[in-house]
Amino acid sequence: MVLDTPAGLHGKKLAQVLKLATRVIVPLQPSIFDILATRQFLDLLLEEKEIRRHQAFVAIVAMRVDARTLAAAELERFLGDTGLPVVAHLRDTQNYVQAAAHGMSIFELPASRAEKDVEQWQPLLDWAQRPG
Repeated sequence: MVLDTPAGLHGKKLAQVLKLATRVIVPLQPSIFDILATRQFLDLLLEEKEIRRHQAFVAIVAMRVDARTLAAAELERFLGDTGLPVVAHLRDTQNYVQAAAHGMSIFELPASRAEKDVEQWQPLLDWAQRPG
């Protein structure tokens, strides 16, 4: 089951969700605003008892990354400072937008079109399916 929570979740509600979780995936885009908000969230997250006990079940997914940009370089600096695993880098592509517009995921697109995207998801899928 996937629980997609609001970005500002904190306090007792965050603690309740973490008790249900076997994995916490934190998506992060290469934007200074997203990085600053995520830094605050990670600080809150790492204070939670469930996380302190099982820190290995938190990972970051870098999303909409164009490696040629300064924003991507800033994101990489931030990711290196978190101490958390970065389990995937998902490129910035219209495949997600176009698939969603048709009620699909990239996994339902023709392989010739989404091969690179599916390949980028594999480390995340492997991490999520590891035994607890």
